[in-house]
Amino acid sequence: MPVRDLTTADAAAYRRLSALAFGGTAGEDPGRPFASGIIPLGIDSASLPGGAEGVLAAGAQIREDRVTLAGGTVACGGIGGVAVHPAHRAGGLFRELMTAVLARCTQEGMAFSMLYPANVAIYRALGYQVVTDVGFLRVPLLDLQRLRPVPGRRTVPVTAGSFDRVRALYRELTAGDNGMLTREGPLFGTELPAEPWHAVLLEDEAGTAHGYVSFTRTGGEDGVGLEVHELLGRSREDRRALLRSLGSWSTVTETLRLRVRAEDPVLDALPGGRARRDPQVMPLVMVRVTDTAAALTARPAPAGLQGALRLEVDDAALPAGTTAAAGAWRVEITDGVVHAVPLPSPDDGADGAQDLPVVHLDVHAASLLLIGGRSLADAERLGLGVQADPAARTLLDALLAGPRPAVMDQF
Repeated sequence: MPVRDLTTADAAAYRRLSALAFGGTAGEDPGRPFASGIIPLGIDSASLPGGAEGVLAAGAQIREDRVTLAGGTVACGGIGGVAVHPAHRAGGLFRELMTAVLARCTQEGMAFSMLYPANVAIYRALGYQVVTDVGFLRVPLLDLQRLRPVPGRRTVPVTAGSFDRVRALYRELTAGDNGMLTREGPLFGTELPAEPWHAVLLEDEAGTAHGYVSFTRTGGEDGVGLEVHELLGRSREDRRALLRSLGSWSTVTETLRLRVRAEDPVLDALPGGRARRDPQVMPLVMVRVTDTAAALTARPAPAGLQGALRLEVDDAALPAGTTAAAGAWRVEITDGVVHAVPLPSPDDGADGAQDLPVVHLDVHAASLLLIGGRSLADAERLGLGVQADPAARTLLDALLAGPRPAVMDQF
């Protein structure tokens, strides 16, 4: 079952497979090239017993993304469009395909792989771990209308000429988060999104940008007349000003749906207590570490943190060598920089790090922790594989501290 790169010649077959798996059609031009920044992989039906020419038995796409790590960024493979043809299911193709996908992520220098699972169990068997969800709130617009004006702030339309200001604010205001996509090209363009997307920019009297909110006016069939994609502001008062601007919609609709990050600061700016979780499906986000050393060294260390530990990671979910997740490293933290020096296995004799405090993780614990914002105690509460000396536990927790992972983009 050889997995290979797909080309433009395979695009129509892949889109037919995707439409078959997820519903819909292949589109008016199924043979159009794959988008730049996408690595498509697949397995030919003709390579399998009884298979057919021109048909894909399985396929997937890897997005060439980057995610934030509390002030740093690292390459991440966003996995989407994973599909197996109905005629070839239950034959091991899914695992074969995903093993090749994860190997390719590693070869491309990606420290993590991220996906939105349709089935958590099948991805967990490959070493993925649930790290967060994409949350939505329903907020009564009358609550927002009652917010008081914020002095020194005004909202202005976002146009093609000012969209760069929005993009700059997004980068600035999410840089300290864990797991947020950096929204770099080629997957994210620099042009203003097409209608019905709209946004307003918040600025002070001197014209300095302080935040923005993006939204889409909807028909309100489910009681929601406004979809708010994101609301970001420099301060609590800036977020209150943006919420108040949304309150003006109360004359034409009653409720908005607000997409929020994990531990989103906007929650502290909401007035009253009538906001509630939206009843729609809450997408989960799973992450898998594919290069432990890269995940460690991409993260800036907190100011003043110094020390060293021995980190060991087991990865029994995939054949040895598929990714660079498993191994042992001497992890040194000094002057805001993390160094991860590979160590030989204990069977190879002394490695010069036997005197260091040790943290031992399975791949699920490593995936949960290295994306940031969680502690070893969190991994233990989930029943993940963790063994740690007290000194190493304290040091690693301090290194990985920060906001819990948050994701606002879907693929």
